[in-house]
This record gives sequence, structure tokens and C-alpha cells, in this order.
Amino acid sequence: MKIRLIFAGTHSDSELSEATERYLARIRHFFPIQVTEIPPERGRQGASDVAIMRAQSARLVAAIPEKGHVVVLDERGQTFDSLKFAKLVERLTINSPYGITFVVGGDVGLDETVRKRADTLLSLSAMTLPHQIARVVLLEQIYRACTLMRNISYHK
Repeated sequence: MKIRLIFAGTHSDSELSEATERYLARIRHFFPIQVTEIPPERGRQGASDVAIMRAQSARLVAAIPEKGHVVVLDERGQTFDSLKFAKLVERLTINSPYGITFVVGGDVGLDETVRKRADTLLSLSAMTLPHQIARVVLLEQIYRACTLMRNISYHK
């Protein structure tokens, strides 16, 4: 079972990038993990946020594999506590032989085409999080789920 992460934008904050890499390394002890970064829209000076969001969303949808379970982070998604999220990940590792793909949008948000592609809409918080922080929070929760599934001391 493979975990795929599709992120809109790139890491411009070195400290958050370092945290992201630390959690990716930890998760790799449990599952193969692949990260795809969709670069921000360039050369669209004067373009509206809606036009940028649509273009970026189209590139995100194109990067999602045809098979596997797709989890899109969205403020309108379901919320889980860490134990319920771990149970979701565990169930998906058993029932989704083609893996799990997590999709995190950028600073202009996601358009409806990305949400429609989701099997699960997940909200990390009722608060709006910068996409770079959302990456770190998601990765920490995936790692926490891995330790919970294996009864490894970390989650306390």
C-alpha cells in the first residue's frame, strides 16, 4: 500500500520544509510515500484568484491517480480526532490496494472539480490553516496513525 501526497505550491519556509521532511522520513518506516508538488501558477499577472484556482485545481486533478482512495483536505470536510483518523487510515490500508492519495490545495483554495474527485473530504480544523502548515499537520497525523496502528508509543 502506498501513500501519495499531492500538494499545491512549494515550501518557501525552511523550518516548515524541515518539519515536512522529518515526518516524511518517519512515515517511510511504515509505508512507501510519494510527494508531488504542483508548482504555483506563474505568468498570470493580473489573473483573478478564481482563474488561478481553476488552473491550479485542473493540475491537481490531473495529478490524482485513477485508482485508489482520494482524500481531499477541505474546510467543509469531515473532522476526525486522531484515533478515528488512525482507524480511517488503517481501514484504507486494508481496503484500498491501490493506495491513498491526500490532496492539499494552495493559498487560493480548490474548485469544485477537486472536491468531486474526492472519496473523502477531510477538514483538519475549523480554522483556516496556511497550506504549508496544513502539510505538516497532515503528515504528523499520518505518522501518529501509523504508530497507533502498530501500537508504538508516540501518541500520548
